[in-house]
Amino acid sequence: MSGVSQAHGVNMKIAVTGARGFLGSHVVDSLRKRGVEVRALGRQDGDLRDAAVAERVLADAETIIHLAADVGGVGYLRSNAGRGFHDNLRLGLNVIRAACRGGCRRLVLAGTPCAYAGDAELPLREATLEIGVPSGDTGNYGYAKLTSSIVARDICGMFGKETVTVIPANLYGPRDAFDRERGHVVAALVRKALVAAARGDEGFDVWGDGTATRDFVYVGDVAEGIATVALAERRFAGESYNLGSGRETSIREIAETVARAAGSGLVPHFQADKPVGYKRRVMSVAAAAEAFGYEARTGLEQGMRQTVDWLRADGDRIARWVAEDTPARVSHAAPA
Repeated sequence: MSGVSQAHGVNMKIAVTGARGFLGSHVVDSLRKRGVEVRALGRQDGDLRDAAVAERVLADAETIIHLAADVGGVGYLRSNAGRGFHDNLRLGLNVIRAACRGGCRRLVLAGTPCAYAGDAELPLREATLEIGVPSGDTGNYGYAKLTSSIVARDICGMFGKETVTVIPANLYGPRDAFDRERGHVVAALVRKALVAAARGDEGFDVWGDGTATRDFVYVGDVAEGIATVALAERRFAGESYNLGSGRETSIREIAETVARAAGSGLVPHFQADKPVGYKRRVMSVAAAAEAFGYEARTGLEQGMRQTVDWLRADGDRIARWVAEDTPARVSHAAPA
C-alpha cells in the first residue's frame, strides 16, 4: 500500500486486541512484516470486559488496535441480541478508558457495516454513519460499535489522544471461524461446500434466494489497510474509513465461486424461506483510498482459492467437519 509515509519503527509499542482471531492475526502478520514489534493480546491475556484488566494490559501501549469482539453471522447475532450489544459496548468502553488513562497516542477501533442505517444510501459512505439508526438482526452489534466510535472520538480528544475507526466489509479468507454457530456467510458456505464435496453430495444449501448482496473483501487486504492506518504519519481526529472491495456481489455469485473453488461439480441449493438480513450492501472506499492509499487487490476467485487451499492443507480438518455435520446438516450461511 503506497502513498503514506510511516512514522513508527520497530520500537513502537503497538498492542492488538483480538490478535489471535481471524482479522487480528492477519493484522499482526502485516505489522510484523513491516518490522514492527507487536503485543498480540488474546483472551488468555485477560478479559477486557473487566475495566481494570483492560487498563493493566494496555497501559504502556502507544498505539492500540482494538479488534476483540463477540460477533458471528446473522443467526448468531439474532439469537444473542443482548450479549451482542452489551459485551461489545463494554469491550469498547473499557479499551477507550484504558487508552485515555494510559500512554496511548493513537486508538484504532474496528467498526462494522451493521452500524449503518438499514435505509442508508448505497454505496455506504462514512458521512452517513450517524444518519438513521442500525436496525434488523444485526442492529444490536451495530449500535455497540457505533457508540464506541462516537465515545472514542468525543472523549479521547479531550485527553489529547488520536482515534480512528476502520470499518471492514464482509471478510473472508484463511483463519476465519469456520464453525456452525458463529461462521459468517463465506466461511459457512466454504465449510458446507467442502463437506459436501468430501461426502460426494451434489450440492450444498444456501440461505436466501441468492439475490441479496454484500461487499466481500479478502482479509489480507483489510489487514494491510489497518496496519497502514496504525503507522500513518498523518493525524486522526475521530474519522471513520470503510475498508471493503467497493464491489457489490450477490450471494449467488459468492456461492458459485465457493462451489468452483471446492470442485466436484457442486451446485448451490438456495433456500428462499431463510433469512438473509439486509437485501443490499456495498461500501464506498473512496475516502480510505484518498487518505492513505487503501486498495483491495485480491480478486474473489483468487481469494476463495487461497482460502480453500489453506483449509485443505490441514488434512484432518475437513474429515472432522464431515463427522460433525453428517448427523444433522445445519445451515448457517446467512450474510451479516
